[in-house]
Amino acid sequence: MVALFLQLRLSQLSHALRRPATQLCGLALIVALGIALTGYAVDAFGELRSATPGFAGVVGILVGSAIILLFWVVPLFTAVDDIADPRAFAVLGVRPSAIAGGLAASALLSVPSLLLVIVAVSYTVSWVTRPGTAVVAVLSGVLIVATGVLGGRVSKSLGSAIFSSRHLRELAGVLGVFASLATLPFVLSLLLGSLGVAGLPRLGEIAAVLAGSPLGFAWAAPVDAASGNQTAAWAKLLLAVIVVALLAIAWRATVSWVIRLRVPRDLSLASGGRGLGWFDVFAGTEVGAIAARSMTYWLRDPRYRLVLMIIPVVALLVLVPFLVIGVWWQNLALVPLPIICLFLGWALHNDLAHDSSALWLHVASNVSGWTDRVGRAIPVLFIGSLTIALLAPVSTALYSDWSVFPAMIGLSFCLLLSGIGISSYLSVRMPYAAVRPGASPFAQPQSSSGSGGQAVAFLLILVCAVPTLGLGALTLSEGGLWGMLTLLVGVVTGLLVLVCGLAAGARVFARQAPELLAFTLRN
Repeated sequence: MVALFLQLRLSQLSHALRRPATQLCGLALIVALGIALTGYAVDAFGELRSATPGFAGVVGILVGSAIILLFWVVPLFTAVDDIADPRAFAVLGVRPSAIAGGLAASALLSVPSLLLVIVAVSYTVSWVTRPGTAVVAVLSGVLIVATGVLGGRVSKSLGSAIFSSRHLRELAGVLGVFASLATLPFVLSLLLGSLGVAGLPRLGEIAAVLAGSPLGFAWAAPVDAASGNQTAAWAKLLLAVIVVALLAIAWRATVSWVIRLRVPRDLSLASGGRGLGWFDVFAGTEVGAIAARSMTYWLRDPRYRLVLMIIPVVALLVLVPFLVIGVWWQNLALVPLPIICLFLGWALHNDLAHDSSALWLHVASNVSGWTDRVGRAIPVLFIGSLTIALLAPVSTALYSDWSVFPAMIGLSFCLLLSGIGISSYLSVRMPYAAVRPGASPFAQPQSSSGSGGQAVAFLLILVCAVPTLGLGALTLSEGGLWGMLTLLVGVVTGLLVLVCGLAAGARVFARQAPELLAFTLRN
C-alpha cells in the first residue's frame, strides 16, 4: 500500500509541472528561495564544526527551531492546494491507518522534505566528528526529519479542513501576509548579523528556551553530547521520540476525522485557467479576483504605470538639492527607499475613483467592504514588500553601516503599511475625480477638487510615522538597540494603521456603495 501511495505521489509531482507559465515562474521562484535558504543553513552548519559547542549549539538550535516552526506553520496557509488531501481517498474504502501511513511516507517525496533532509544531514555531519556525539547526532538527524514532515502533514490536513470555506481562506491568507511582513524584517536582521555581539547573550537565552521545547529537542541533543552531558543528550532524544510519537498519533486521528468530512468539489482538479494572467496566479476567491484585477491595472493601465514610473524619479530628484549643496552621497543612501514607500502607500488614496463603471461589478455582486479593501491593497502590498526586500540591503550597503538595517526596514514598512491603511479609508471617504479609463494619464479630469483628500492622506501618513522617524534618528546618532526598537515600533505601527484603515474603509464602502458608484460614473 505504501508503494502505491509513493507512485501516486510521483505522478502528482509530474502533473504539477503542467501549469500556466505564470504559475511555473512563481513556483520556480519559491523553489529557488527554498534552495537559497537551505544553502545558507548548510553553510552555517558547516562552519560549526570548528566552533565551540556552546556557540554551535546556539546557532544550531535557533536555525533548526525556526525550520521546524516553518514546517508546522506554513502549511496552514497553503492547505487549499493540498494535492494529497486524505478526503480524496475516502471513497476508496481504504482503512484510515493505511491512508495515514501511505501519505506520511509519500510526504517525503516533496521539495520541502528533500531540503529538510539535506539540512538534517548537514547538521548531523557537523557534530559526528566530535567525541561521543556520533550516535546521538545520527539519531537526531532522523528525528529532525520525522518531526518536520509529520508536523507539516498534520498542519496541512488540518488547514485544508478548517479553512474549507471561502471567507476563512481569505482570512488565513490575510493573516499569513501580515505574519510574513512582521517576521521577515527580524529574519533578515539575523541573517545579516545586525544584532552584533551585544545580542549574543540574548540569543543564548532564546536558544536555551527552545532547547527545552518540542521545536528544539532533536537539535539540542548533539549539543549536550558534545558538552559531555550524555544523560541530558539521551533525555532530549527520548523527548524528541515522544514528540514524533504524539505527532504520529495526531496524524492518525486527523486522517480519521478528515475523511469523514465532505470532499470538496474541486479536490484533485487542475488549478488555474488558461491565459487569464493574474487571475491564474491569485486564489479563486472574491479577494483573489479583486487583487488580480487590481494587479492587472497596476501593471497594464497607463494611469497606474505612470505612478510606478514617477515614484522612483521623485525619490531620486529629492536628493539633487542636497548633492548640489555638497552633502556626501553616502549619507543620502538611506533616503530614496522611505520616500518610495511613502508615495507607494499614498498612491492608493484615490484608487476607487479610477474604476469608473467597473465599480458596478462590486456593487451588483454585493461584494463586502472588507473584501474590496483587502483586494485592492494586496497589489500595493506586494509591490512595496518586494521593493523593500530588494532596496533595503542595497541602501544599507551603500551607507556602509549595517547597524541601521533594522531601522531601515522598520521605517519603510511603517510608511508603506500606514499609507495603505490610510489610503484605503480615504479613497472611499474623500474620493475625487480621476482620469477616465483609456484616456491619457496626463489628461485633466473634469473636476480638480481633490487637493483636500491628497493633502489629508499625505499628512496622516507622516503623522503615523513620526514615532518611527524619531527612533530612526536616534539609531543614526546613538546606534545600539535603537535600531531593533525602530524596527519593532515601525512594523507594529504600520500593521495597526493598516488593519484600522482597512476596517474603517470597509465600513464606509458597505454603507455608501450606491453613492460611490454614482460618483465614479459621474466623475
